[in-house]
Amino acid sequence: MNYTIRKIKISENLAIVDELMGELHISEKEMNEKTADWNLIRENYLRFIADCEEENNGTFLIAEIDSKAIGFIFGYIDEKDDSNFELGDADDLYISEGYVKKEFRKHGIYSALNKVFEETYKAYDIRKIYRYTLCNNHTMQSWLNKQEYQPVRLVYEKWL
Repeated sequence: MNYTIRKIKISENLAIVDELMGELHISEKEMNEKTADWNLIRENYLRFIADCEEENNGTFLIAEIDSKAIGFIFGYIDEKDDSNFELGDADDLYISEGYVKKEFRKHGIYSALNKVFEETYKAYDIRKIYRYTLCNNHTMQSWLNKQEYQPVRLVYEKWL
């Protein structure tokens, strides 16, 4: 499968970002019924990630086939502050979002996106890369284990 990966600026590519994030949101809603409908949060969330891109050295990469976006990864630098309780003085890299359209999965596209993403930050002083996934997203958990990520914390929620 021939695809290309390139960096885009969120504010200049809102239609692409909106489409991909919307599909990710539908996928997440299938695994977590508490996920808000994309149309309810779209405007604020797109503004939020655009701000993260601008203010925190964010990177939004897309994978394309024939100029059609088929997947993405987005993350940014989470700068260490004096409230940190973990070892190390460098910043953290937070991978906030990522998704490959269903019909293009199982071709190594997400792995390729992740590799390019991590290479983008090689020159930075990064202490660790972290990300979240849903407890029932076993496919992502398996992938993360293969990439040498380790589970460190569990988030427990009590909805009122």
